[in-house]
Amino acid sequence: MRNLRQSALLRVGTAIFSGVLILQGCSFDFSSDKFQRFRIFFTLTQALGAGEATLVHSWFFPTELKVRKRWVRVSGQVIAPEEQTPPASITVEARFEDVETGKQQARVSIKVRIAEDGTFSASKKLKKNIASDSLMMVTVEPDNLDLEEGTALALCVDLVATKKDLGSIPDCLEPEDNGAGQPEPVTLTQLQTSLFTPTCAVAGCHSAATARAGLILEAGRTFGETVNVASSERPELDIIEPNDPERSYMVKKLRGDPDIEGERMPEGGPFLSDERIAEVISWIEAGALDN
Repeated sequence: MRNLRQSALLRVGTAIFSGVLILQGCSFDFSSDKFQRFRIFFTLTQALGAGEATLVHSWFFPTELKVRKRWVRVSGQVIAPEEQTPPASITVEARFEDVETGKQQARVSIKVRIAEDGTFSASKKLKKNIASDSLMMVTVEPDNLDLEEGTALALCVDLVATKKDLGSIPDCLEPEDNGAGQPEPVTLTQLQTSLFTPTCAVAGCHSAATARAGLILEAGRTFGETVNVASSERPELDIIEPNDPERSYMVKKLRGDPDIEGERMPEGGPFLSDERIAEVISWIEAGALDN
């Protein structure tokens, strides 16, 4: 029996939804040309009642990612607190909206049965194409019993090109590595989608329209704006110094190191967890590639 608490697949971070801190960790994976994986790990800090849905995460699809009509598979594992019984099933819904207008493009609702060890897996096909520059929002709803406070849930949402590709998707609960027993380093594409676009490249911050501190972190601009580029606040340090996170000013700003100028980023918080900052460091240590 697998136990998600013992799984090494998850890179940890934090996020807030509906004013309630429920997400303990997350990992964003664009795994191959045939499928994209979005994987999260969270623990509820309050009970979620049967028939009650909550938004657990949302993802932005950049222009270069073509979703189209695809199969969606949801899988993972529910671990209830001791002496608590998990629900027999949960419903996971993925809803796709246009970023600019908020108009719904497509949705798929998948009911999954929970096995004795807490694992689950099911899939459905999208009936409509999804445009680029769209947002996918994922909600979870218990169908009979509540998801009690302290319930841990690992969830993978995979999008594949064809039904036959469903059989080639790695297990959600298995660690992915590079063949040497080490997790694959985080890519710039992952960071752009999970961090820079939704958190940094927003109005009033590092969008092209405002470019705080002269820095733009929009998709297609981040690499050229940061890698081997001197910081405006501390010109002796590059914003991103490949292979050297300790001399990368962005890392210092995200951590709030005492030698930074100005405010810790994101300005005013909530600040990134050590684990989310470790994702930025992972990209830098791998050479800060334009990948």
